[in-house]
Amino acid sequence: MKPRNTLAQTETRTGKPLELIEHDARFYLESAGTQVDAFHLGHPARELVGMLCRPFRPARKPRIIFLGLGFGHAVVEACSSLPQEKASFVILPESNELASLFSQHLPSDPLDDERVFLDSDHGPWEPIPADYSGSQAIIADLDHLQSMAPKNWTFNQLPILHNLFDTIKAGGLVGLIMSRPDPELEKNFRKCGFEIVTELVPVSEKSKKNRMLYLARKGHYQGHR
Repeated sequence: MKPRNTLAQTETRTGKPLELIEHDARFYLESAGTQVDAFHLGHPARELVGMLCRPFRPARKPRIIFLGLGFGHAVVEACSSLPQEKASFVILPESNELASLFSQHLPSDPLDDERVFLDSDHGPWEPIPADYSGSQAIIADLDHLQSMAPKNWTFNQLPILHNLFDTIKAGGLVGLIMSRPDPELEKNFRKCGFEIVTELVPVSEKSKKNRMLYLARKGHYQGHR
């Protein structure tokens, strides 16, 4: 059996340990012994972002916000899907050191695009700052965030959902990845003024295991503003 190699160690913004692991030429993120992401399992993120970015291709200056970085699959797909020179991709990172670890140890840097901005002053478990109001979309992997979240934090709180609603413009989208359906979350999204659609996608191209994608839309999209 090939050994597990700890390539780097750091902490999340919540003070939890975060390790970059290599095993059998594959990369993983672990926190306190729990796998929180894997480099080869980016299929759901790519599928979600592909759907989410499609309505904003005509926009002159689309801005997409990422709650957490993970291995950057969603960021890479968004940069590819929205080639506009004035597009911006804002990451509220789970760890301020994670991006530099990737640039040192991964075969490719997911943030190698001048339109990507790492907001090291704000994390994914905090309210999104008002400076980002008028954004087109917000993206998060809820399983990833919950595994490193502060005590008693849960995404399904009305203040959090209202903050998402206030951050995106009319017609904007919130895209979420989850391991299973959450009827209570769907109910609260609708209570806050969102329309919800869901879709199951495999965790990888050849896997029989699925993850749940959520797309929550705020009204009718107002483009070119």
